Amino acid sequence: MRRSSGFTLLEVMISLTLLSMVMVAIIAAMRTLGNTRVTIEQATNRVDEIRVVSDFLRTTIGAAMPVVRVGSTGEDFAEGGRYGTYFGGDATHMIWVAPLLAGVDMGGAFILYLGLVDGQLQLRWQPYQSDVGAANWGDLEPRILLQSVDELQIEYLGTYGGEWLDVWDGSQNNPVAVRMNIKTGEKFWPELIIRLSGAEMNMQ
Repeated sequence: MRRSSGFTLLEVMISLTLLSMVMVAIIAAMRTLGNTRVTIEQATNRVDEIRVVSDFLRTTIGAAMPVVRVGSTGEDFAEGGRYGTYFGGDATHMIWVAPLLAGVDMGGAFILYLGLVDGQLQLRWQPYQSDVGAANWGDLEPRILLQSVDELQIEYLGTYGGEWLDVWDGSQNNPVAVRMNIKTGEKFWPELIIRLSGAEMNMQ
């Protein structure tokens, strides 16, 4: 007897099984591709963020000016006495004076405050005045440089070949360099070592 044309039930079941396996493999591959794309985008965004913020910090801190500070708040310049350069800080914040372009029609020397506040790396600024008591940081809206900062460690180098210090108390000179370590997303950024361009100048 001649066999009728068509597929048997067993052949149909085998075909459906193979098709299902192929579909599962395709879906898994597409999911992996999607995850890889997200990972690449996250890595790219992180690299861009590191580059932009690092370049800004290098430029702004590196341009710190050894200008006169009069008076002491007790918090920011605890041991610096009544006179010194307007540069002070500890492991989690620092204050300095640098040229800053604040708008199309506004620029010049500004007092800048950089610090870790509520897990954010914040920057505040106001026009330079020699009297340290005139700075009222609480009334200024911060610029958020980084969100979700796990750790910030700032150190100060007083002289080349010397030791890194956890506190700069507003002495007669700026430090010659600042070292900064930032940790976000449980990962440390590349260490920033910033040389101050006016560090070796005497106070003007």
